[in-house]
Amino acid sequence: MPWSSAADRIVGWLLPVLAVVAEGALLAVVYVAVETTIDHRPPLLGVFELAAAAGATAYLVHRRWLDPDDDPLPFLGWLALLGLVGWLWDADVRRLLLAGDPVSAFPLHPGGWLMVVAGMRGVARGVEIDDRALTRLVLVGVPALSVPWIIGQVAAGELRDIFIEEAFVASISFVTAGFIAAGLARLQEIGRETGIDWRHDRSWLGTVFGVLVAVLAVGIPASVLLGLPDDAVARGILGPIISVLGYLVIAVAAATALVAALLATMLKSIGISLPPPMTPNQAGPPPFEALTLDQIRGPMTALIAAWIVIAIVLVVLARVWLRRRPGRAGRGGSEERSFRLPDHIFSRRARPPRPPARQRRGDPTDAVGAYLATLDDLAAQAPLEARAEHETPRAHAGRVRLGIELDALQADYGLARYAGRALSDAEHRRAIGRWRRLRERLRSS
Repeated sequence: MPWSSAADRIVGWLLPVLAVVAEGALLAVVYVAVETTIDHRPPLLGVFELAAAAGATAYLVHRRWLDPDDDPLPFLGWLALLGLVGWLWDADVRRLLLAGDPVSAFPLHPGGWLMVVAGMRGVARGVEIDDRALTRLVLVGVPALSVPWIIGQVAAGELRDIFIEEAFVASISFVTAGFIAAGLARLQEIGRETGIDWRHDRSWLGTVFGVLVAVLAVGIPASVLLGLPDDAVARGILGPIISVLGYLVIAVAAATALVAALLATMLKSIGISLPPPMTPNQAGPPPFEALTLDQIRGPMTALIAAWIVIAIVLVVLARVWLRRRPGRAGRGGSEERSFRLPDHIFSRRARPPRPPARQRRGDPTDAVGAYLATLDDLAAQAPLEARAEHETPRAHAGRVRLGIELDALQADYGLARYAGRALSDAEHRRAIGRWRRLRERLRSS
């Protein structure tokens, strides 16, 4: 299925991104339980950091820059790098390493090992986004969340409250991203069988909004019962997006500070000295009141949520307008053209095209062979429904109308032969099963 536009490419990224976010959120709940009960301190990593480790591994595997099966050494090196980054995320570890005491730093931040687990989980997402694998992740992951939740209750004092809040936010992120990813993966699988691109169908919007409504309907009462802040559910849904924006702000601020420092050094080298920075009293206006992160987190979350809703509405309206615009242009034309065929060409009796002779093959082993074997069975059992030389696979399936079985076979055949797409083993098995059912139907008719 081709990528027809930039909007389609952006929508297509939803599925892999949500899949890795679900992986990171599930590991984040485990990480919060480990940090609060074993390390006895608040967590340092979040959903975004663990999802980024899984997503980076998935991208490298997808681009074939990493191959755990054929070339495991670079993959092990990559996992070691992820573990090192997770370990060095702790400021105490960095301080002890700079002080020359790696022995004391080694047992710190045990939750950093989950970065390695996140990298290993990302391998499966880099090979193929399978709808059954994502459905299994959600159906198994939701009840499995009870294990870290039970472990987290051991945390004492304020750490228990921290665990409940952070684990609840990560659990909301997992449920939201997991169910949306599983739904989109199922739409993608249906599109492969029917030849319909799910990105062009508005059903994906229904899937996304349906999951969001269900999460809000369950999450808001749950947050009230747990005594969590009002923005806990919004942070669970928008947490990864807020983290991305935060890292972008930090990157822009760091780049700006670096450019300013280089510019000041260059000016100083040519004899131009900049004035020293002014104190708050010298600046004139009274200083602004310093706000903590907890004070601004709620308004920032509401603002970002409002902008996301506005952006989604604008995208939907733009897509609807672009689809209707060619239709209006076509209806506005006033030119009509026609052609006339000579009467004598109808004097001869039309004969149905003779089906081409096909060579019998053995039992198929893949989707292409299953489609060709079905054509052989049609030529032998129902010659009038055999595919003619001038017919495309899709036109033949539409004329014969043997149901979704033949439609799916021709879609797999078109993807493999004409689109150059590698089908999964599950798709090959399903295609062979469709061939067997069609053969029995033809024999019994």
